[in-house]
Amino acid sequence: MNFVDSFMVKWDRLCKKTEPARSRIRVWFQRVTGKISYAWNYVSRFRKLFLAAPVATIAVVLAIQNMIKLPVLVGFDLQPNGEFGFEILRIIAVLIPLLITAICLLLVFISKRTLTPWLVSVFSLALPLLILVTNTFYQ
Repeated sequence: MNFVDSFMVKWDRLCKKTEPARSRIRVWFQRVTGKISYAWNYVSRFRKLFLAAPVATIAVVLAIQNMIKLPVLVGFDLQPNGEFGFEILRIIAVLIPLLITAICLLLVFISKRTLTPWLVSVFSLALPLLILVTNTFYQ
């Protein structure tokens, strides 16, 4: 017997010996992948909701944070001399970015392609932060 034949005999013995364990592992793996496939089916079916929920939550949290931290008059259009070009009330400065995010999330639910309006809604979360940063040191 040469080396290849003896190896194949040993390989066949090993395969017969490990068949019960391999079949249990195969059944377990099929069960796990079936559950993952079942869960992925629901995630893909409700992907619009799964994408919109965190953005809506963060938008509301940022609105509450801005309502607490912003001054009564919020300034926009910062001039070179350090003064603002115009000022609006705090409630308007809080509700406008929230409204922009809500419109973007509405477009997420309406459109067939959900990723583009969702990305716009994610970037619209920067508006409350920019308003807060530009008005932090305003007296």
